[in-house]
Amino acid sequence: MLGIKDKIKAVFFDIDGTLVSFTTHTVPESARRAIARLRERGVKVFIATGRLLRHTEVVSDIEVDGYITVNGSYCLTASGDVIFEQSFPQDVVARIFALEKEYGFRAAVMTHENIFVDSLSGRPEEVANMVHITPVEADLDEIVATQPVLQMCPYISKELEQKIMPLLPECVSSRWVDMFMDLNLKGIDKSVAARRVMEYYGYTIDEAMAFGDGGNDVPIVRDVGVGVAMGNACEELKSVADYVAASVDEDGIERALLHFGLI
Repeated sequence: MLGIKDKIKAVFFDIDGTLVSFTTHTVPESARRAIARLRERGVKVFIATGRLLRHTEVVSDIEVDGYITVNGSYCLTASGDVIFEQSFPQDVVARIFALEKEYGFRAAVMTHENIFVDSLSGRPEEVANMVHITPVEADLDEIVATQPVLQMCPYISKELEQKIMPLLPECVSSRWVDMFMDLNLKGIDKSVAARRVMEYYGYTIDEAMAFGDGGNDVPIVRDVGVGVAMGNACEELKSVADYVAASVDEDGIERALLHFGLI
């Protein structure tokens, strides 16, 4: 029977709170060192994030084999070959806009080009300051009419989320911070995306390891061969993980990979 060191063929890393510290907004040198050692061993490395591809520049100097972006709506290799892509039907976007008006909330729209909001004031600005990504102010009706929508991010409470989700049966929600939720089509999450990526390279999901910290990491951390929650992760993620590492600011990635003998 193969040990973990021989079994794991690929490792997936979330960005915010996993590779990138919310405190320093940078990747710890220990994580960079660990990823380089993984790839030297022939283990494939993938980013698995809720961010758009254009907003992964914070890890652009780390050599990886590919990307799961917008929670699985757009997956591609490092060389740019698209593995999977899924955008929202126009009628679902229209229903979300109608719910915004009815319940008085706002939502960001994510396309290949950027993150768009009707205004930066209030919660969008708070989130922008936290993750160091500033959305573009725009006419959202015009954006959704001219660009494929990969994800929407309503700035709403968990309580309001529970009210509106039954009205959006085609969608699933997840969170990695309290201030907003990620809204994707059903069948889109990091686990489904990881399966597609692993199949593309001729592997199975059991041959993958994944690191995460937020609610949107639950499916992938739960379903891979070895799922790791960072020490700073939410309790929901820790409850499904195979292992809880130290926090991102305490060299959690490197220490966990050493623990499993992968580096």
